[in-house]
Amino acid sequence: MTPNSFVKTLTLLHSVLVMGLVTFAGVSLYLGNGKINFDFNTEDTFLLILPVIAITALVLSRIIPQKLLQNTKETQDLKKILTQYQTASIIKYALIECPALIGIVMFMNTSNTAFLVISGVLIIYLLLQKPTKTKIENELKLRGELRNQFMKYDDEID
Repeated sequence: MTPNSFVKTLTLLHSVLVMGLVTFAGVSLYLGNGKINFDFNTEDTFLLILPVIAITALVLSRIIPQKLLQNTKETQDLKKILTQYQTASIIKYALIECPALIGIVMFMNTSNTAFLVISGVLIIYLLLQKPTKTKIENELKLRGELRNQFMKYDDEID
């Protein structure tokens, strides 16, 4: 594994998740056959629960990866650190993707665009989580030899 291949793999995974959500939302809009309404009905339990689920997922998508990456501060093994970062990133993406999927499914069931708006916001947030070399370096707070190893973009990680 090289730092370059790691970033490419994580970026590909992220892109597939985003494109899957966008495609699913597009297909559900297409299948809606114009039966679209925007109704923020406070008697609709799911319309009250989905924002709570979405906000909870957004908060957890920030907290859980940070907790998982706390153990990386003691290790000097870049391969182990990047593996943990990949795991934390997948969990973060899943926490954002799940409520977005629920919103799209609820839109398909009710034709209420409010669900799709919530999903759209989550998709945009997920899109902003795109992994880059700089973002990974900053989130992991790589210093010294670990940073030097990570900067050797095409060199094999020991």
